[in-house]
Amino acid sequence: MFPTLLAAVATHYNKVTAANLSWSQIATQKIFDPLNMTHSFFGTIPQDLVPRISVPGSENWANLIVGTGYDPAAGMWSSSADLAKYLYNVWLQPNPTLITPFQRRQVLKPAYSFPDGRQQVGPGWEIILYTLSTSLDASVTNSTKTYNIFGKSGDGGGWHSWVDVIPNLGYGIVVLSQQAGQTSYTSIPVTQIRNAIHDILVPAFSEALARRMEERFGGTYAHAQDTGLTVDQVPNPAPNASTYARLEVQNQVLYLRELVVNGTSALEAVDRLSWAADAKPRYFSTPDGVALEPAEGAGETAQFGEGTQVWRIMIPGLEICDWFDFDGYKDEKRWPLSKIVLVERDGSTQLYYPPFDVVIKRT
Repeated sequence: MFPTLLAAVATHYNKVTAANLSWSQIATQKIFDPLNMTHSFFGTIPQDLVPRISVPGSENWANLIVGTGYDPAAGMWSSSADLAKYLYNVWLQPNPTLITPFQRRQVLKPAYSFPDGRQQVGPGWEIILYTLSTSLDASVTNSTKTYNIFGKSGDGGGWHSWVDVIPNLGYGIVVLSQQAGQTSYTSIPVTQIRNAIHDILVPAFSEALARRMEERFGGTYAHAQDTGLTVDQVPNPAPNASTYARLEVQNQVLYLRELVVNGTSALEAVDRLSWAADAKPRYFSTPDGVALEPAEGAGETAQFGEGTQVWRIMIPGLEICDWFDFDGYKDEKRWPLSKIVLVERDGSTQLYYPPFDVVIKRT
């Protein structure tokens, strides 16, 4: 499938650009060179890299030249350092290289779920759902968190490889292995290696992220003021007792426990929009508040300047980040009612909720 797909990519690229390049030439010019992947190549091994090449299986594999027509399948050589550059620059850093944040979000989106409930697939990705217990107390309910692990395997004669990224935890791994093919050696599947790595790193990164989130955003927000974007909603200065917010981290999830403006729950106000005479569901104004997930809307983030992070209120039932924004209702300026903004600037943290025209500073 991949040779056919990438041959089609090369054909389309040449048609659009009036070029006459092979897939390997396109990949070198558009991916390897911009990312400074100096130890990645197709075809004949460059002489200066020969001493660095690990020979998988037997000597002839290092000297085997895979035909140009098959470059997309088992025709690429690389290093762990180069693949790490690729994972970080394209899939992990806040502002990706080569693609836009929107394009990255579109690609990091499951397209199909398998019946086992543990695996999904997306454009170019094999996706594993990793469930982590986040509480040492077995009696605590809802004490698990699920992460999407986006990975891709690569195999050929004598070698096996795997790359993974977990965007929500901000890390990736590269596994490059070779198979000796000798009876005196025991083969270890590359999936067993990557699973062992994640069993160590997922809990560690998750705990570190939770502690950092608590430091950055947790606490009581009580110094409120009106932004003046619409009409005066909040008296200036606002009484602390009537306008406030409270954020906490529990089980490695950031929660908005309360958001009260002029003595009225803003979260209940959103719920009331969908209430009927015989049904009054509480999606937002639950007893425990609502969980928050980062939302990567470039326009929304730019609206509030440097130090801004937009957060999406998670609707109950969506236990994992599935890389789309549930915007639901919007205010008159088209801001989603299901999103809040946290701005870190000048040593302080502020919470913005545009539909209520309010900004509240952490005490």
